[in-house]
Amino acid sequence: MSWPTESLGAICEIVSGITKDSKKQGDDYREVPYLRVANVQRLQLDLSEVKTIPAKESAIANYRLEPGDILLNEGGDRDKLGRGWIWQGQISECIHQNHVFRARIRNGKAIPKWIAYYANTNEARAYFLATGKQTTNLASISKKNLGALPVPLPPVDIQQSIIAEIDTQLSRLDETVATLQGIQAKLKQARASILKAAVEGRLVETEARLSRRERRDYESAAESILSIKAPPRPNRYNTRSSDVIHGHAGLSVGDTNDTLPEGWIRRPLITVARMESGHTPSRKRPEWWRGDIPWIGIPDARDHHGGTIYETYQTTNHKGLSNSAARLLPEGTVCVSRTASVGYVVVMGRCMATSQDFVNWVCSEALLPHWLQIVFLADREALRSFGKGSVHKTIYYPELLSLHVAIPPVAEQHRIAKEVGRRFAVLDQVEATVQTTLARCGLLRQAILKRAFRG
Repeated sequence: MSWPTESLGAICEIVSGITKDSKKQGDDYREVPYLRVANVQRLQLDLSEVKTIPAKESAIANYRLEPGDILLNEGGDRDKLGRGWIWQGQISECIHQNHVFRARIRNGKAIPKWIAYYANTNEARAYFLATGKQTTNLASISKKNLGALPVPLPPVDIQQSIIAEIDTQLSRLDETVATLQGIQAKLKQARASILKAAVEGRLVETEARLSRRERRDYESAAESILSIKAPPRPNRYNTRSSDVIHGHAGLSVGDTNDTLPEGWIRRPLITVARMESGHTPSRKRPEWWRGDIPWIGIPDARDHHGGTIYETYQTTNHKGLSNSAARLLPEGTVCVSRTASVGYVVVMGRCMATSQDFVNWVCSEALLPHWLQIVFLADREALRSFGKGSVHKTIYYPELLSLHVAIPPVAEQHRIAKEVGRRFAVLDQVEATVQTTLARCGLLRQAILKRAFRG
């Protein structure tokens, strides 16, 4: 079915929003809520955080939103370009910033939802990207090019019937998406419960309670620690904190003296693992980079959080290591981000170096790397509580040097790590299915809109 088209500018009055005035404000200014690109999403408005801006009464009158106004993003992330939704008067008085266009129907030929739905189609997005300006991740479109967007325009009664059907189908789809997101939340809770049970000694039968036949050559954690060679004291050893900060059952700053399962022991981490720091070779020396030595940065730890890492986004070489404080650390080293984004935890799958954003632990024979990883994973917020800083948390070395960990017998550490891995594998399979289904829902959303605007 072929419908006539008209430009968006012919159907709507398009207005760019207010620009923040950097000049000194006087008595004729007052604070008023205003919508930014962050508030204008695809097929919805996010009003969870609406900021205010000082503006004159005349500006407020010019940019005041009315129910039925269509809000369209002028720029931002490529995926947000031109996308938006309808203002329904959720806030009694509200205006919009200059990076958000307001389109107001002026000739009665279209219904606001018809325009808003069409602006969210892939066809409209292709037009926005083709006529707008783009950088690597950002894009913008001019008022002129936005106004030239060709919009299919059937009679208003047909628009109404199609919108009703779109609403019905998208409502069903939204229910499915909400169910899937609920499953994701439950999966997250299940992982947290597994980790909590692990560090509290409830996930598997403790080694001390196994039958003699099951636990062959039982050795308590205390006995294992006595048999190892103590790691060297770190350089900052004398700066360790005297504070006691509770984390969870497996982790604390200082000794909390909490009761542990039979056969377990709590010890300073530096007595069972060698502490190593990281460093970044000079960026001004490109010949020190792109070598054969993996170098872990925050993006690597984020992408591999909770797992074992084998490859990194950036690599250095032996010259980079020899001319910096970075060190080549062995396979099995446990890396914990201590600044920038506190609490990412990975285990090295091979020899690597790290940035200074990490504290690294080379475990002794009394401490299994994957058990230590489980301890750090059990509660990221507990780890963050050891840090300082109101905006950006950093865990400093006095607290790191005073970290205490709960240590089960080595055989039990192996059994716990194996059980955590088994249960997480099941949850990962469910998670993958949910992610695939959510992706299909996104495709189905576009398919519904595509069919609707092709009659």
